[in-house]
Amino acid sequence: MMDFTILQSFLMNLVEKYGLLGIFIIGFSEPIFQPFPTEIFMIAGIALGLDWKLVMIMGAVGTTVGSVITYYLASKYGEKLAYKLFDEKKYAKGEKFFKKYGVWGFLIISFTPLPFEIMCWVCGSFEMPFKNYLFAVFISRVIKHSIFIMPFVLGYDLNII
Repeated sequence: MMDFTILQSFLMNLVEKYGLLGIFIIGFSEPIFQPFPTEIFMIAGIALGLDWKLVMIMGAVGTTVGSVITYYLASKYGEKLAYKLFDEKKYAKGEKFFKKYGVWGFLIISFTPLPFEIMCWVCGSFEMPFKNYLFAVFISRVIKHSIFIMPFVLGYDLNII
């Protein structure tokens, strides 16, 4: 089993040293390979004094740009590469979910235990129309990021936290 504490520390240092650029990089890497939700680091960035609106933008844009890379790799190398990167059972669940629900399913994937990066690979492998994919990635990330960071932002603004 891999120890993720080193990666988590590295990502936290990105936010501390580079602020919004760090948030962008973390968002960019999430759909490609990194296992931590971007929201964790977005909240850390806000706690460090970054403007929450810019944090939201950088997180969503970073994730969307990273998702383009994932889509390209998946459409070019398909399931063959995905099976080397991901557990076959998890990938099969993502495939089944995608075939059943399509674009709408991808929009709601943020609220399931299925890893986001697997669904990005599935969408690329099965060549979801690119415009639909980009729209679904961006909207799903904005919704998920909002759900996770807005209680923190509102609590902070109201001096509850």
